Amino acid sequence: MNCLDCNRDCQLLVCADCGAGVCEDHLVVRAHHLTRTEPLVRQVQVDPPARRVRCVTCDTAWQAATGTAGGRRRNERRPA
Repeated sequence: MNCLDCNRDCQLLVCADCGAGVCEDHLVVRAHHLTRTEPLVRQVQVDPPARRVRCVTCDTAWQAATGTAGGRRRNERRPA
């Protein structure tokens, strides 16, 4: 299978949002905080946070929608 962004044949991971196959150079790993409901309908974060793997396109859209930035890129080089 080929990476959707660079078309290289390599070991791929799957974007959690769109399902595209992405290589290590084109994926973003972020913390995803799960919650549980406590008495009186109160949401409480569960520790430790889970991981969420996204392609660069979905991560950029997620940042624009939520107004957040940060996280840990697998490879800090921006894709061409």
